[in-house]
Amino acid sequence: MTRRWWWVLGGSTGMLVLLLWQAWPDTSARDAQRWVQVEPQPLAVHLGLVGRLQAGRQVTLSAPFDGVLTSLLVAEGQQVAAGQPLMHLDTTQLDIQLRQAEAERLKATALVSQLRGWQSGPEVARSLRTLAAARATLAAGQAALDETRRLLERGIVARTEVESLEQLQQAQRQAVMDAQQDLQLTQARGQGDALRIAEMELESAEAHWRALLARRDLRVVKAPFAGLLSRADGSAARLRPLQEGQALVQGMPLLTLSSLEHLQVAAKVAESDLGDLREGMEVQAFIAGHVLAGRLAQIGQQARDDTEQTAWYDLRVDLQLPEDATRQSLRLGMSARLAVLIHREAGAMVVPAEALQEDDAGRHYVVYRQAAQQAPRRVVVRPARAVVQGVKVDGLEAGFVLIP
Repeated sequence: MTRRWWWVLGGSTGMLVLLLWQAWPDTSARDAQRWVQVEPQPLAVHLGLVGRLQAGRQVTLSAPFDGVLTSLLVAEGQQVAAGQPLMHLDTTQLDIQLRQAEAERLKATALVSQLRGWQSGPEVARSLRTLAAARATLAAGQAALDETRRLLERGIVARTEVESLEQLQQAQRQAVMDAQQDLQLTQARGQGDALRIAEMELESAEAHWRALLARRDLRVVKAPFAGLLSRADGSAARLRPLQEGQALVQGMPLLTLSSLEHLQVAAKVAESDLGDLREGMEVQAFIAGHVLAGRLAQIGQQARDDTEQTAWYDLRVDLQLPEDATRQSLRLGMSARLAVLIHREAGAMVVPAEALQEDDAGRHYVVYRQAAQQAPRRVVVRPARAVVQGVKVDGLEAGFVLIP
């Protein structure tokens, strides 16, 4: 056979081998598609929520007493400093009440002073003089009766005179008894219940007077802390903006002051997710392009008054604000996305959901091999929770699992 035929034969054989190689199944590719490597990996499970940015501290400033708004020094939407005057109120009506309260206080003070010194006062002295006079009259009458009886024994006077003096003596004894009883009643008026009642009335009068004084000190309404002013909560639809000369009623909401030093995110969570949440959990908040760290501060105990079939609960997240321009770019009412860290594990085994199978006994298992050259076997696992990467399972070591 010539050299040419050897080349033809070799070329044909090569072409045949090439065709057979292309048509032969790619077992390595098939194995790569069916077997997935699993190994311990860091796992962080988050619960996503949405909410709104709000002030962590907020108070509604109300009218301290009935009066008239004489001057308004600020406007809605203005930031104010702690202790800054906001408005002045007229105190004409309050001054009238204050004078009346002071008069009641002075009367009560005089009565208590009188009762505390009652035993040496004019009323007791008058009763003592009346009793002394009655006793003196009784003694004089007794002496006259004794003398008349002696004269009767000597036959100088008639018996009728003795009887008349005896009747007079009886009346004088009754007068002494009445004077003694009146003295006891007069002395009792300055002690016991009478004194306690007077002292309690004095305490009430003084408390009322001091309360009115404290209200008058609030005629200049000041900001209790630094923050942002807005219209009082719930009053936007029913109250016109504050104006000078406006009549105010005690307790009437004036302005709402919101602190910008401490910010929160208010959100709501479905009943089905409550079991995963605990106060104090770490939270990431995404607001206006910023990522802020926070803590789950409060979970509501009472469901919201919604008409939906699913119960929803309020929650609050305290934010950690950095000392940079981020704070200046945040505005109350901004929307916020929350990622609550509900589970973290340094080395978790996560398998694809398709790898989990169930046997006749209801147990979950995976087809597993520790290395590529080992024979596969069934390994019973316990699914713990579904995560983004698949399903976290317990009872499995690093290796490869089969995707059926």
